[in-house]
Amino acid sequence: MTTIIEKTRNVLNDNLTTTGRDVFTYYSSKIFTITESNISSATLVVYKNGVVWANTNYSYSSVSGKLTVTGTLTSGNSLECLYSYYNKYSDSELQGYIKAAVSYLSVYKYKTFNVKSDNIVFPTPTELEENLLAIVASIIVGGDIRSYRTPEFTITFNETESKEKRIKKTISQFKKSFGVISYIAYDTKIVNVPEVDEL
Repeated sequence: MTTIIEKTRNVLNDNLTTTGRDVFTYYSSKIFTITESNISSATLVVYKNGVVWANTNYSYSSVSGKLTVTGTLTSGNSLECLYSYYNKYSDSELQGYIKAAVSYLSVYKYKTFNVKSDNIVFPTPTELEENLLAIVASIIVGGDIRSYRTPEFTITFNETESKEKRIKKTISQFKKSFGVISYIAYDTKIVNVPEVDEL
Protein backbone atom coordinates (compact mmCIF):
# COMPACT_ATOMS: atom_id res chain seq x y z
CA MET A 1 0.00 0.00 0.00
CA THR A 2 2.84 2.41 0.84
CA THR A 3 4.23 2.26 -2.71
CA ILE A 4 0.78 2.79 -4.23
CA ILE A 5 0.23 5.80 -1.96
CA GLU A 6 3.54 7.26 -3.12
CA LYS A 7 2.65 6.68 -6.77
CA THR A 8 -0.79 8.23 -6.27
CA ARG A 9 0.84 11.30 -4.70
CA ASN A 10 3.13 11.56 -7.73
CA VAL A 11 0.18 11.47 -10.14
CA LEU A 12 -1.68 14.08 -8.05
CA ASN A 13 1.45 16.22 -7.64
CA ASP A 14 1.04 16.11 -3.85
CA ASN A 15 4.62 16.84 -2.90
CA LEU A 16 6.24 16.54 0.52
CA THR A 17 7.03 19.89 2.15
CA THR A 18 9.93 19.62 4.59
CA THR A 19 9.59 22.93 6.44
CA GLY A 20 6.87 22.07 8.99
CA ARG A 21 7.56 23.65 12.38
CA ASP A 22 5.52 24.36 15.51
CA VAL A 23 6.67 25.72 18.88
CA PHE A 24 4.64 25.21 22.07
CA THR A 25 5.11 26.27 25.67
CA TYR A 26 3.79 23.92 28.34
CA TYR A 27 1.62 25.34 31.13
CA SER A 28 -1.07 22.79 31.96
CA SER A 29 -2.31 20.78 28.96
CA LYS A 30 -0.13 18.04 27.53
CA ILE A 31 -2.07 17.97 24.27
CA PHE A 32 -0.91 20.21 21.42
CA THR A 33 -2.38 20.78 17.94
CA ILE A 34 0.03 20.52 15.02
CA THR A 35 -0.58 23.28 12.47
CA GLU A 36 -0.42 21.20 9.29
CA SER A 37 -2.96 18.42 8.87
CA ASN A 38 -1.21 15.94 6.58
CA ILE A 39 2.12 15.38 8.29
CA SER A 40 4.32 12.38 7.67
CA SER A 41 4.45 10.87 11.17
CA ALA A 42 7.79 9.22 10.47
CA THR A 43 9.42 12.63 10.03
CA LEU A 44 8.19 14.15 13.32
CA VAL A 45 11.01 15.15 15.67
CA VAL A 46 10.28 16.89 18.99
CA TYR A 47 12.80 19.01 20.85
CA LYS A 48 12.27 19.68 24.56
CA ASN A 49 14.05 22.89 25.58
CA GLY A 50 16.28 22.60 22.50
CA VAL A 51 17.26 18.93 22.99
CA VAL A 52 15.89 16.07 20.87
CA TRP A 53 13.30 14.23 22.94
CA ALA A 54 12.84 10.44 22.64
CA ASN A 55 9.64 9.56 20.78
CA THR A 56 8.60 7.39 23.74
CA ASN A 57 7.66 10.66 25.47
CA TYR A 58 4.86 11.55 23.03
CA SER A 59 2.46 10.23 20.42
CA TYR A 60 0.91 11.81 17.36
CA SER A 61 -2.56 11.07 15.96
CA SER A 62 -2.92 11.67 12.23
CA VAL A 63 -6.70 11.54 12.68
CA SER A 64 -6.96 14.35 15.25
CA GLY A 65 -3.73 16.17 14.38
CA LYS A 66 -2.82 16.20 18.08
CA LEU A 67 0.52 15.63 19.76
CA THR A 68 -0.04 14.03 23.16
CA VAL A 69 2.84 14.18 25.62
CA THR A 70 3.29 11.30 28.06
CA GLY A 71 6.74 12.34 29.29
CA THR A 72 7.50 14.73 32.14
CA LEU A 73 7.05 18.46 31.57
CA THR A 74 7.54 21.42 33.87
CA SER A 75 5.57 24.65 33.45
CA GLY A 76 7.39 26.85 30.96
CA ASN A 77 9.09 24.01 29.10
CA SER A 78 9.38 24.61 25.37
CA LEU A 79 8.54 22.01 22.73
CA GLU A 80 9.65 22.50 19.14
CA CYS A 81 8.17 20.14 16.57
CA LEU A 82 9.84 19.71 13.19
CA TYR A 83 8.16 17.62 10.50
CA SER A 84 7.40 17.17 6.84
CA TYR A 85 3.87 17.29 5.49
CA TYR A 86 1.83 16.84 2.33
CA ASN A 87 -0.10 19.78 0.95
CA LYS A 88 -3.23 17.93 -0.16
CA TYR A 89 -3.98 14.47 1.25
CA SER A 90 -3.26 12.35 4.31
CA ASP A 91 -2.17 8.72 4.01
CA SER A 92 -5.55 7.67 5.45
CA GLU A 93 -7.44 9.57 2.74
CA LEU A 94 -5.34 8.04 -0.02
CA GLN A 95 -5.76 4.56 1.46
CA GLY A 96 -9.53 5.02 1.14
CA TYR A 97 -9.23 6.09 -2.51
CA ILE A 98 -6.92 3.17 -3.28
CA LYS A 99 -9.40 0.74 -1.69
CA ALA A 100 -12.07 2.19 -3.98
CA ALA A 101 -9.70 1.74 -6.95
CA VAL A 102 -9.29 -1.93 -5.99
CA SER A 103 -13.07 -2.30 -6.20
CA TYR A 104 -13.20 -0.70 -9.65
CA LEU A 105 -10.60 -3.16 -10.99
CA SER A 106 -12.90 -5.97 -9.92
CA VAL A 107 -16.09 -4.31 -11.24
CA TYR A 108 -14.52 -3.76 -14.66
CA LYS A 109 -13.27 -7.36 -14.72
CA TYR A 110 -9.55 -6.71 -14.70
CA LYS A 111 -8.57 -8.65 -11.59
CA THR A 112 -9.83 -9.12 -8.04
CA PHE A 113 -7.62 -7.75 -5.28
CA ASN A 114 -8.41 -7.59 -1.57
CA VAL A 115 -7.13 -5.09 0.96
CA LYS A 116 -6.46 -6.78 4.28
CA SER A 117 -7.05 -5.10 7.65
CA ASP A 118 -3.36 -4.16 7.83
CA ASN A 119 -3.70 -2.35 4.46
CA ILE A 120 -1.80 -5.02 2.54
CA VAL A 121 -3.09 -5.53 -1.01
CA PHE A 122 -3.48 -9.22 -1.89
CA PRO A 123 -2.51 -10.79 -4.18
CA THR A 124 0.53 -8.54 -4.42
CA PRO A 125 0.08 -6.29 -7.48
CA THR A 126 2.85 -6.05 -10.04
CA GLU A 127 4.56 -2.70 -10.51
CA LEU A 128 2.36 -2.01 -13.54
CA GLU A 129 -0.76 -2.88 -11.53
CA GLU A 130 0.40 -0.50 -8.79
CA ASN A 131 0.60 2.20 -11.48
CA LEU A 132 -2.93 1.31 -12.62
CA LEU A 133 -4.26 1.50 -9.05
CA ALA A 134 -2.55 4.88 -8.59
CA ILE A 135 -4.13 6.28 -11.77
CA VAL A 136 -7.61 5.01 -10.89
CA ALA A 137 -7.29 6.33 -7.31
CA SER A 138 -6.23 9.72 -8.73
CA ILE A 139 -9.27 9.80 -10.98
CA ILE A 140 -11.51 9.00 -8.00
CA VAL A 141 -9.91 11.85 -6.02
CA GLY A 142 -10.84 14.15 -8.86
CA GLY A 143 -7.33 15.02 -9.92
CA ASP A 144 -7.18 17.00 -13.15
CA ILE A 145 -5.45 14.27 -15.14
CA ARG A 146 -5.56 15.00 -18.88
CA SER A 147 -3.29 12.14 -19.90
CA TYR A 148 -0.96 9.51 -18.54
CA ARG A 149 1.98 8.20 -20.49
CA THR A 150 4.63 5.54 -19.95
CA PRO A 151 6.71 3.71 -22.57
CA GLU A 152 4.14 0.88 -22.50
CA PHE A 153 0.84 2.61 -21.74
CA THR A 154 -0.83 5.83 -22.92
CA ILE A 155 -4.25 7.20 -22.02
CA THR A 156 -5.81 10.58 -22.87
CA PHE A 157 -9.07 11.93 -21.49
CA ASN A 158 -11.62 14.41 -22.81
CA GLU A 159 -12.56 17.18 -20.39
CA THR A 160 -16.23 16.18 -20.53
CA GLU A 161 -15.72 12.54 -19.54
CA SER A 162 -17.15 11.51 -16.17
CA LYS A 163 -15.02 9.84 -13.48
CA GLU A 164 -16.64 6.49 -14.20
CA LYS A 165 -15.96 6.77 -17.93
CA ARG A 166 -12.33 7.76 -17.27
CA ILE A 167 -11.88 4.81 -14.92
CA LYS A 168 -13.46 2.38 -17.39
CA LYS A 169 -11.35 3.79 -20.23
CA THR A 170 -8.17 3.51 -18.16
CA ILE A 171 -8.77 -0.10 -17.18
CA SER A 172 -9.80 -1.01 -20.76
CA GLN A 173 -6.67 0.60 -22.22
CA PHE A 174 -4.51 -1.13 -19.62
CA LYS A 175 -6.06 -4.50 -20.52
CA LYS A 176 -5.39 -3.83 -24.22
CA SER A 177 -1.78 -2.99 -23.48
CA PHE A 178 -0.99 -5.80 -21.05
CA GLY A 179 -3.99 -8.14 -20.83
CA VAL A 180 -4.27 -11.13 -18.54
CA ILE A 181 -3.31 -14.37 -20.25
CA SER A 182 -3.65 -17.89 -18.89
CA TYR A 183 -2.61 -21.18 -20.41
CA ILE A 184 -4.68 -24.37 -20.58
CA ALA A 185 -3.76 -27.86 -21.73
CA TYR A 186 -5.97 -29.31 -24.46
CA ASP A 187 -5.02 -32.53 -26.22
CA THR A 188 -1.39 -31.96 -25.18
CA LYS A 189 -1.36 -28.56 -26.89
CA ILE A 190 -0.93 -25.22 -25.07
CA VAL A 191 -3.47 -22.62 -26.10
CA ASN A 192 -3.40 -18.93 -25.16
CA VAL A 193 -6.79 -17.90 -23.83
CA PRO A 194 -7.58 -14.29 -22.84
CA GLU A 195 -9.42 -14.23 -19.52
CA VAL A 196 -11.03 -10.84 -19.98
CA ASP A 197 -13.32 -9.26 -22.55
CA GLU A 198 -13.01 -5.80 -24.01
CA LEU A 199 -15.08 -3.19 -22.19
